[in-house]
Amino acid sequence: MDKFAHILHWAGFLVTCFMLVLSALDQSKDEVMIHVISSMIPITLTWAISSLIAGKRNFLPFLNK
Repeated sequence: MDKFAHILHWAGFLVTCFMLVLSALDQSKDEVMIHVISSMIPITLTWAISSLIAGKRNFLPFLNK
């Protein structure tokens, strides 16, 4: 289960990075804070699920305990 939680957390991190890049490339630049906040949803959800499955972990998956 720990390996699954780790992969899930990384997937959420990569989706968040992708969404932040898309937000930066948005030409209209309207509602920037909404884009940033909504981009943080995938990593927050996957961090919470991974923490429930495999125990306490850092919010960013590449930081060691």
